Amino acid sequence: MAALETTVETSLESGLATLFARERASLAGPLWLAPLRAEALSRVLREGLPHRRVEAWKFTDLRNKLVPDLDIAKGNGATPPSLFAGMRAHHVGINGGRLTNAPNTDGLPDGLEILSLAEALATPSLWLRQWLQPTADPLENLNLAFVADGAMIRVGEGVRVALPLLLRVTQGEGGAMAHTRSVVSLEAGAELTLIELDDGNPETQGFANTAMSIVLEPGARLTHLRLTASAKPAIVVRNDDIELARDASYDGAIFSSGAALARQQMRVRLNGAGASFNVACAYAASSNEHNDYALEIVHEAPHTTSRVLAKGVAAGSGHGVVQGRVVVQPAAQKSDSHQLSRALLLSAHAEIDQKPELEIYADDVKCGHGAAVGALDEDQLFYLRTRGISEPDARSMLVAAFLGEITDRVANEAWRERVAAWLAERMARVTGEGA
Repeated sequence: MAALETTVETSLESGLATLFARERASLAGPLWLAPLRAEALSRVLREGLPHRRVEAWKFTDLRNKLVPDLDIAKGNGATPPSLFAGMRAHHVGINGGRLTNAPNTDGLPDGLEILSLAEALATPSLWLRQWLQPTADPLENLNLAFVADGAMIRVGEGVRVALPLLLRVTQGEGGAMAHTRSVVSLEAGAELTLIELDDGNPETQGFANTAMSIVLEPGARLTHLRLTASAKPAIVVRNDDIELARDASYDGAIFSSGAALARQQMRVRLNGAGASFNVACAYAASSNEHNDYALEIVHEAPHTTSRVLAKGVAAGSGHGVVQGRVVVQPAAQKSDSHQLSRALLLSAHAEIDQKPELEIYADDVKCGHGAAVGALDEDQLFYLRTRGISEPDARSMLVAAFLGEITDRVANEAWRERVAAWLAERMARVTGEGA
């Protein structure tokens, strides 16, 4: 095979080209996938990995955060205790980019199918092509070039899965990157609760780059909870492509704290009348932590609804970013969209950037956005101090109340208690740096 041409001359892109040349023969997949992998990496090498001069990444310099010469993860990193240990759920585990645990077929309810991507690629799998194509996004292309495994999840027509499906993605290998690609497909009228946990405690930088395609057919309903709880010096990038058909609904709560850099990218298409997308995001950034939410929501059909609520706190040298772009196409009359982003700066050197955008090409819509950044209310702090509460505890209480609007979106009390406990532990660190 011909060598790939590297147009962007940095040690990072050159290292990726060398790694791909070494590993391409051993990468899993049928013959039709090999040229798609090569084309995906060629796009990365021509355009380079994202940096601040790229508008969508102006607040997040991924290229300069990643160390060069990252190897491919082998799946042997240490697995920390799970935040959801013991939860009644259908458990699926991925470690270092490889599926390590999946429920036995006999233990799944009728209508729920779970298959590893590696197994699917080992069989005649032309049906997978729609989810394995190069795109305009460099991180999705990097994922396609090196992806080894993932989870293929399908819920049949009209099936309501009683227990949640818990998908845990761990990357704890230092000096290595893991690329995972999963698909969640809900057929007409199906219902599923999906819980995701991203974690890992690498001693040196580890990179997890996960892509997920979510397809909701007419009337399908997905409830989605995600915690990105990896620890420094981990870097985590999530790429979500979500399609909602007629009367389908997505209801999500996403939390992020702890990683050196965590970027959550969501591209949403409301392409059926009556489709509804509702997501609430929370982040907490302490020193040397960077959390970035980047959402693009496209209303393509009439009578569609979208809601985005983001709240975050930053202390020390922490950095939080929320970018929300809503596009209303000419055919999407009667669309209703709103996004709101609020944040608290707890110290002088923390940074928060918020960038809401609206592009409206229809004349009968209801759309709006709001953004605000502030500090803790000194009067409220004083009130709590006069009641005998220490200043650190008072600060933690006020921040917990501020983020409580997001935590309350977690419908199930058992899950909510675990999320709140994890967030409280993170708040103790963050608010301590804001003192």
